[in-house]
Amino acid sequence: MHEMTLAADVVAEVERCLGDFEPGASVVSVTLQVGRLRAVVPDALAFCFEVVSKGTPVEGARLVIEQMAVRLRCAPCGNEWTATEAEFMCPACEGPVEVLQGKELLLRAIEIDDGTE
Repeated sequence: MHEMTLAADVVAEVERCLGDFEPGASVVSVTLQVGRLRAVVPDALAFCFEVVSKGTPVEGARLVIEQMAVRLRCAPCGNEWTATEAEFMCPACEGPVEVLQGKELLLRAIEIDDGTE
């Protein structure tokens, strides 16, 4: 289950970022963008995030997972589309495709309560 490794890496990065704030600051939420080609199961990642964050300053933070659709482009004809299944050839000309979107794993935002208004 690679979700545990991903969750541990996310928590470590959030803790590193939290070091820029005063002691006592707490993490409210963490937003990730995850491409569908990453083969990440959102519920498994959320569970692992909860487990890995226990006892850290990230404990109790809400994990927001934004799944990114797979966008493809045909190199020969320039056709672009959102894939709904595994597609390796252009539906218009049967040319080879390149992935424009869908492989992301981005830490998009960290909401922190630093205790000030």
